[in-house]
This record gives sequence, C-alpha cells and structure tokens, in this order.
Amino acid sequence: MRRIVTKAIGIVLLLFGGALVVLLVIAVVSHSLWFHGKLPPDTLPISASQAEDVAFSVASNAGCGNFDNELPPVSSVSWRFGCNIGDVPYAIYVYGGDEPRSAGIAELRADGRPYVAKFYYAVTALRTEATKNDAFTATPPPDSIMDPFR
Repeated sequence: MRRIVTKAIGIVLLLFGGALVVLLVIAVVSHSLWFHGKLPPDTLPISASQAEDVAFSVASNAGCGNFDNELPPVSSVSWRFGCNIGDVPYAIYVYGGDEPRSAGIAELRADGRPYVAKFYYAVTALRTEATKNDAFTATPPPDSIMDPFR
C-alpha cells in the first residue's frame, strides 16, 4: 500500500512539474511575441512586426511617450508609427529596403520639415489640427526639434 501511495504522489508531482514547465514556456514565448524593442534601430525590417520593434527602439531611445503602432502602413515595405515628446507629435517611418527609404526621404525633404534619417528609419515632427494655423506650422520648425533623435 505504501508503495502505491508513493508512486501516486510521485506521478502527481511529476505532472505538476511538467505543467509548470509548460506554463513557463508559454509565458516566455508569449512575452517575446508582444515585447517591443527587441530589434536595434539599425535593423533592416522584413515585416510589419520587425518594423514596429525598430520604431519602438527608436522611440524609446529618444524618450518618446505614447507610442502609436496603429497607424496605417505607408506601403507594403514602409511603415509609419507615432510618438510624442511633450506636446510635439512625431512620425517614425521604417523602411524595408533601400528604394523605399530613398522615396520616403525624398518625400520628407519635399515637405520642408526637419527630419532625422538613419539606417532604415526616419523621424519627422508632425503638424496637428490644433497647430495648423500657428506659427509653428506656418514656417518649418527649428532643426533643434529633432535633437532627441540625432
């Protein structure tokens, strides 16, 4: 009888330990799937998920708050994300190659606002409805507005 009870307790402990290992693996895998910023800013992204990780790293390095990952992509190989530093909203563009990067930077240049472009991303300050008629948008903002991203 004692042997049966000992084996039963051993089986229960084995099953309990196995369940804990499975839960731990699930927790680690799910955390790695939603964790932002695991890719450095110099990464060439090949998917929207990787682009989001790159943009989050850029935003984190600049001290951005309110990271917005729900903006529509620019194209299938260019993505746009948002963040704020104080009252200034920024757009972070992440490019999936040299051609999309060149086209995106040409658009930023034509817009006349200051921007910072490195590796496969670019950041620019955005106009908002609240500031549409302000002097801030009547002329390009000063280059210093981009200092956190340099």
